[in-house]
Amino acid sequence: MGNANPEDRSARPSAFAKLFYFMRPDKGRMILSLAMACIGETLGMVPYIVIAVLAAGLLEGTLSLDEAVWLAAAAALGQVAKFLFTWRSSMMSHGIAFKALRTMRERMAEKMARVPMGTIVDTPTGAFKNRFVDNVNQLEDAIAHFMPELPSNVFAPVLAMAIVFAVDWRMGLAGIATIPLGALFYLGMMRGYKAKMARYMASEQKMNSTLVEYVNGIQVIKAFGRSASSYGSFSEAVADYHDSTLAWFRQSWVWLALVRAVVPCTLLFSLPLGVWLLSIGEISLPEFMVCITIPLCFIGGVLKFAQAAGQISRMDACLNAIWDFLGLPELSRPTERVELSGEPFSFEDVSFSYHEGAEVLHGVSLRTDPGTMTAIVGPSGSGKSTVAKLMAGFWDASGGTVRYGGRDVRDIPFEQLMEHVSYVAQNTFLFDATIADNIRLGRPDATDAEVERAARAAGAHGFIERLPLGYDTPAGEAGARLSGGERQRITIARAILKDADVVILDEATAYADPESEAAVQRAIEKLVAGKTLVTIAHRLSTVASADQIVVMEAGRVAACGKHEDLLASCPLYARMWAEHTGSLSDDSEEG
Repeated sequence: MGNANPEDRSARPSAFAKLFYFMRPDKGRMILSLAMACIGETLGMVPYIVIAVLAAGLLEGTLSLDEAVWLAAAAALGQVAKFLFTWRSSMMSHGIAFKALRTMRERMAEKMARVPMGTIVDTPTGAFKNRFVDNVNQLEDAIAHFMPELPSNVFAPVLAMAIVFAVDWRMGLAGIATIPLGALFYLGMMRGYKAKMARYMASEQKMNSTLVEYVNGIQVIKAFGRSASSYGSFSEAVADYHDSTLAWFRQSWVWLALVRAVVPCTLLFSLPLGVWLLSIGEISLPEFMVCITIPLCFIGGVLKFAQAAGQISRMDACLNAIWDFLGLPELSRPTERVELSGEPFSFEDVSFSYHEGAEVLHGVSLRTDPGTMTAIVGPSGSGKSTVAKLMAGFWDASGGTVRYGGRDVRDIPFEQLMEHVSYVAQNTFLFDATIADNIRLGRPDATDAEVERAARAAGAHGFIERLPLGYDTPAGEAGARLSGGERQRITIARAILKDADVVILDEATAYADPESEAAVQRAIEKLVAGKTLVTIAHRLSTVASADQIVVMEAGRVAACGKHEDLLASCPLYARMWAEHTGSLSDDSEEG
């Protein structure tokens, strides 16, 4: 149990082993919580024993008032003691539970930073919502309640029946006679449980994923007059979740009702047998009362234990989703810093494929020179952005070598590589924090004055000052309170503040309107002054003056050189330039 580790993909530990992996620092406290829960259940039997003794004394006429008072006090004391032990066990297990849930979420968040970017991009947002919210939340009940209660739900009935068997073995057998029948009904309820649980979990995850997609696409849905019921994927996912859940419950309800009806009926066998044994003098009245009363106290525990298989299966399904994610392969990077030369990026016969899919880069070789501008252009899908993401270390090359500073990027700690590289993507993202905090992500220890200087250099200070709270204005979820061009200038201000040696612009002005594009271009000029610039561009006029233009086609380098040379020697580039200048002429005529 102590050796369970999500990185060991050859092993498949039990649900409890996976759970204890996240509770390792509190293993001793959890054992203490289990022990207190068992003690509490044991003390809970005291009132039942007292009731049996009181009833026997009253029937025999031997019970005095003093004895009744003392027995009543013992019952009350037992009940109070049970409450105290159970309360303390529950408080301790809840503290352990919330700490374990925090550990799960922290471990998954840390894992997200270490897995290839493709793993994140290819995973539906709803799947992450399932893991971080639903799966983790469902484990709170397993740790806080199920873990301490399961041993006590076993211990208390066993101890109770041991007492009955010690009094009379025949009454002991009569007391547990309904359990085999209840177990038979329970097996009927659990028939096909694993497949039904798998379908339930899959349909729940699909519904969550399509729900996130529906919310994110609500603007498009409303624009085309669609509704939730007419949005096929969402409607189908909700219907599948409804049908699978209801079908499962319908099959289980009858069996569960039978279990709950039969198991508690301990008096069905123990009462007539006890009366007969009492009538022939085989047992005394106090013994008779104890034997018919004690089984009543463990019925609740037995019924809870009967639900254990279902709870364990669901707990295991939730843990598997977390466990499998934590076991995903990571980008392999060293932890010790290395010495780098002044040489920027170079690609040596690099090939790349996403996961196990088709190869998207084939034998790419190129290099950048310090303090120069390298533009990477090409048709859509030619591999331009993939080259940029390999430079930023988001993925590892499938073949060949990507070098920075004279070293294979796989031999450079990711944090050290990021100190030298600023990556500005076309899809800008701002956190729901203040404008200042979003800029400060470039350098967390930056002063307010340095943040403002970066914003001024990026051409963002003017519109920031016009915001209600200036730099303290919240950007909104994903920067929703700002326009596309404003968000882009905030991300450039962030990159300026970082002051990295290499700046990678992945079509940074792709979604900007003409006015914003001019502002963004001026901000970029400030950003790249004195830097090594690698830019992925779709507007060729913005890179015509580049020191080097790399033309990509179908995942290969078709040509490399300056603008004038490529116009004469590269038909693809010449065609792209003609199409670009033609579109510019059309735009000016329309204007």
